[in-house]
Amino acid sequence: MRIILADHHAEPRWALKTLLEEQPEFDLVAEAVNAEGLLVLAEKHTPDLVLLDSKLPGIYIEDLIAKLHALVPRPIVIVMSCESESSRVLLRAGADAFVSKGDEPYWLIRMLLKYAKPINMKEDANRDKIS
Repeated sequence: MRIILADHHAEPRWALKTLLEEQPEFDLVAEAVNAEGLLVLAEKHTPDLVLLDSKLPGIYIEDLIAKLHALVPRPIVIVMSCESESSRVLLRAGADAFVSKGDEPYWLIRMLLKYAKPINMKEDANRDKIS
């Protein structure tokens, strides 16, 4: 699963990067620190999943989610936030899932693995057709 990580804070981005790199199912293809950079990287790398900080600077998060969906063929967008009350708004804006930054790391990995399984199954099916 090809992932772009977008967070403007260095420490959480480093911690998430370390966590993701420990999982063989995940391929962290890029990191962004602002919305504009994320959109450029998403177009370049065509990720399966974008792990997105809800406070990423540059564009309102709702608009950013819409632009990601318009730019990349159906990326999975998981928004991370400290404010659980914003989850409904973000899910209505097109986010596929919401994760609290206060959750245990294993919860995030379990959620990502849930999304990775259908993608890997689709890739395996496509390989069979090519052979």
